[in-house]
Amino acid sequence: NKINIYYLLVMYRNFILKEMKLKKRLLIVRHGQSIWNHDSKFTGWTNIPLTKKGQEEAVSMANTLKTNFLQPNIIFSSVLHRAIDTSNIIRNELNNQNMEIHTSWRLNEKHYGTLEGVPRQIIRDIYGDKFTKMMRSNFSMKPPVLQKDDLQEMKTDYPIYRNCYFEQIKNGESKENVLNRLLPYFQNDICYTFQENKFPLIVTHKHCARVLMKYLLNIEEMDFEKFELPANHIILVEFDDNEIYKQHVYLPF
Repeated sequence: NKINIYYLLVMYRNFILKEMKLKKRLLIVRHGQSIWNHDSKFTGWTNIPLTKKGQEEAVSMANTLKTNFLQPNIIFSSVLHRAIDTSNIIRNELNNQNMEIHTSWRLNEKHYGTLEGVPRQIIRDIYGDKFTKMMRSNFSMKPPVLQKDDLQEMKTDYPIYRNCYFEQIKNGESKENVLNRLLPYFQNDICYTFQENKFPLIVTHKHCARVLMKYLLNIEEMDFEKFELPANHIILVEFDDNEIYKQHVYLPF
């Protein structure tokens, strides 16, 4: 009868929720589109706001989580406004104002040094397409240092995030630099929350997400150059009981 069917459905739902809680999983997503993403400029540590489309993308991220019955209960974000704003929109859409948002510069985008605010096409014109593509995909390559005479289009007055580490990398980072400053936070702070039965959502940036997946998938440097994350997807990563990478899936939003 209807009562027995309802009872079975409730029991099944509670079983699934219990199983999901016991699993060690996390979510990784890139922030929504920013103004400089739209203008095809190197952004890095410059605090660029989301576009209207970027705000809508954040809403879509939350809708995808709800559609897939994924309910993160803690958010880790970079300190850059575009990631924080994306995090806040997701939290609001999930209707969970009690969900804490922790921020760290270690989740910041790769710092591009003197290239920040410069249109990518200018770098292609100066150095060529092959060099520009390699700079964006290679693991150990740092961005070139431009002189003012090289710049045909000046930057804007958007503020650049600065901390004590900034002076060490003011001319730009490699992806290897990004991974080295990211890993301590990922291993000691984010993964630690598994012990508290947390389901973390990491709201970060393209290259930060890319090097983190390199680490989890143990991708060799040569193969990393061809490794791309699909645009407009949330990454769901599952770990075994020893917090070793087990599998991942991409969820379109």
